[in-house]
Amino acid sequence: MRHVSVNFIRPSEPGQGEAALRRTTCLVENARHMKHRRLAVGAVLDIVLIGDSAALSPAMLAAIDNGTCRIHDGNPAYDRLAARFPNLVKRFGGPYGLFSFAFLRWLLVEAMFPGEPVLCYDGDIIHNVPLADLGRACAGLTFTATSTCFAAISNPAWFRAWEYTVTRLDTVPGSFAAARDRARAEIPGFDPEYSPEEFVAKLLIENGHLPQDPLPADFPYWIVPQPHLLPRLYSFVRWPGGPDRVPGPIRYDRLDGVDRLNGKPVAFWHMQKPFLNQLGCLMIFRELTPQLHPGRVPPLTMYGRVVNEAWSRRIDPYHDEGGVPPLASPEMEALAQHMLVSEQQAWADGVSPASNPFAPDPIARYYFGRHDLGLLFNDTTWPVPGIWA
Repeated sequence: MRHVSVNFIRPSEPGQGEAALRRTTCLVENARHMKHRRLAVGAVLDIVLIGDSAALSPAMLAAIDNGTCRIHDGNPAYDRLAARFPNLVKRFGGPYGLFSFAFLRWLLVEAMFPGEPVLCYDGDIIHNVPLADLGRACAGLTFTATSTCFAAISNPAWFRAWEYTVTRLDTVPGSFAAARDRARAEIPGFDPEYSPEEFVAKLLIENGHLPQDPLPADFPYWIVPQPHLLPRLYSFVRWPGGPDRVPGPIRYDRLDGVDRLNGKPVAFWHMQKPFLNQLGCLMIFRELTPQLHPGRVPPLTMYGRVVNEAWSRRIDPYHDEGGVPPLASPEMEALAQHMLVSEQQAWADGVSPASNPFAPDPIARYYFGRHDLGLLFNDTTWPVPGIWA
């Protein structure tokens, strides 16, 4: 199977394209990690760039295209797709709006690699097992990881269903709003506007329009779409037939460089904002401000705001089944506010993403180079007691 990650750099950020990409992805550190761990032997990760890819320095391009990854210019094909769906693009923020990109990237993958079975990854993924091994495990399967951070697509009907839906969103005014309003009424506090692409995928899977194969009982890897929700293994939609959770208490180990839960390897780590914040804050408490270490470390901020229950419900349709825990005290809320201000100040001061402790690269180096995830995955530091052995 072909391994693909589509990433975009907004052209509206002149001179900031490289910093913006390093602020939101793990492409550089993942390439370094895969080279060090020899995870790309027998397979490579195809990196498709759209937008202002000319803003990336030769050094950054070389760091990504290091033998583990292969860079492609996706702009011509993406521009054709954006022109084909003008109403959808306008509704979701223009051709380089985050959500326009999210909807169109799947059709871009098919346009660039027609007829090929693919494994598709977000740019904030750190691989844990060899690409070729994961490809063999997913051969013939079609599913999303209950979040669109990862999808295995062997059945071309997946692309046809997605194309039909994108066409309908483009040509039938109000179709998204009608589905959104029904979901708001049915799921208290949930708002599909937070992640419309994942919401649409959820509806299509639940309605049987988007193929979603169950994982075989002997599937050799854990697929963990949102690590900060562990032991929960689903995000926007449940797996058909499970698994819903990692049985606990969970035993975490890193053996021969491979992270395992209860002895089974994790396919990859999705370093999305809540989990990244959790890891970054713990790193800062350990290395820079031990006097602030609260003991248990939940996600303190998400997407530019302090964690609170209303926001957690807004982004998680299954919040009551193991969502982000609320901050436990006024002191924790004050600590979260302090960390948010510190992060905002670091970016405002122009601290490089290569060294900013709130950025993906330093966090990845800390947990996949100097240390391991056992610093967080234990019953003393994890925010909810009783999860880890």
